[in-house]
Amino acid sequence: MRENEQLTQNRTTINHREKTIGFVYVLLLFLAVSICCCMIIFWTNSDFDTTRQKDIVLVKVEKIKKFQETQKEYKPVVDSLYNRIYKLKPGINAQYEEEDIKYLLNDLKNTYQNNGWDNRYKVFMHVADFYQMWLTDKKELWSKRENISTFKRNLEECEIGLESKKQDWRSALKK
Repeated sequence: MRENEQLTQNRTTINHREKTIGFVYVLLLFLAVSICCCMIIFWTNSDFDTTRQKDIVLVKVEKIKKFQETQKEYKPVVDSLYNRIYKLKPGINAQYEEEDIKYLLNDLKNTYQNNGWDNRYKVFMHVADFYQMWLTDKKELWSKRENISTFKRNLEECEIGLESKKQDWRSALKK
């Protein structure tokens, strides 16, 4: 009988132990499923992506502000360049005037080179290239005008010399 009682007691203990393990197992399963469901629900409706996008937009706004400040900074330089090139007379002005213009043009180009990753800064390079072409064209035009006036003077001298030769020949033929 003792064996019977021990067997019954063992079954009760196993039953109690099995119940406890089963409860813990169901509880862990419930927690795991609950956590998965919460993650799915809250992850898809979270503001994590929105926060990341806000940071990106804030960085873009900062870059735009920096570009606008750079534009304000270089506006007087561009205006000064325009006035200097407009007033430049290659035959009359000193060499230092042209060197100052070239320095300002290189300063504009360097602004783009320092910020080459941002395409908005290409405007500085384009303005510098445009003013460089204008300066080159102005010097070439002056040079060509000088050549034309020199050729006209030479032509006039040649025509005068030709007329004097013709008169000399006519007077020599009449004699």
